[in-house]
Amino acid sequence: MKLFQKRVPILYNIQVGPGYFKMGLAFAELAEKARPGQFVMVKPNEGPIPLLRRPFSVHRPIVEDGQVQGFELLYKVVGQGTGAMSEMEAEDVLDVLGPLGNGFSFPDKVRHAYLVAGGVGVASLYYLGLYLQELGTVRSTVFLGGCSAADILCREEFESMGAKICITTEDCSLGEMGVVTSMVERALKDDGKPDVIYACGPQAMLKAVRDIGAAHGVRCQISLESAMACGFGVCLGCAVERAGNPGSYLHVCTDGPVFDSRAVDI
Repeated sequence: MKLFQKRVPILYNIQVGPGYFKMGLAFAELAEKARPGQFVMVKPNEGPIPLLRRPFSVHRPIVEDGQVQGFELLYKVVGQGTGAMSEMEAEDVLDVLGPLGNGFSFPDKVRHAYLVAGGVGVASLYYLGLYLQELGTVRSTVFLGGCSAADILCREEFESMGAKICITTEDCSLGEMGVVTSMVERALKDDGKPDVIYACGPQAMLKAVRDIGAAHGVRCQISLESAMACGFGVCLGCAVERAGNPGSYLHVCTDGPVFDSRAVDI
């Protein structure tokens, strides 16, 4: 797939929750090529700090009057890079490289999919939900989990798609109390198996999803989060061990970020 690198203007940068922002970027040619689960590498400014680009999932394309205008990022402020991004305004410029990586795949005859998101892991799953909605043949059940209500994102957007929404928070400030994977496991027992589970979130959550899928005989695709310096396989800093083959590694940026859960040892 063709890569694009360009300094592009910001369309908007809106805070949507404590520490969470949505940023629109005017980069139509990249948005037209990106697929659910792929990511971009962003450098917030031209100065020495932060030195390296940061990876962000493509959250959704921005479409106006039937024309793709750019794409949106959903991000959480966690350090210097995202802190600098949160202070940027419309018409400021970002250096963006992408689309990168391998996204979600869509097995034949899928009719029911689980989408399991932990916190800001929902960023890539929302784009996936839009894609499944366009297919018109797939029913989605969406599981949103977080530490508190502030970490539950995109609820209204998923509801507008007609998806079934299940929410858990660890402090019981929204939905049921607990971790999201407990609700996934209960749903599998009570409602029957989906054809596929898609998941993105913290590694402990992805491990649990993998194990639950294996126990119930459901294929899982997991989107791994990793620190990256380049995004296209040069630095080799995002290695993850290949399942069943100790000492052999895959790389999140080029082999992922989306993997069959049976392919990696996390």
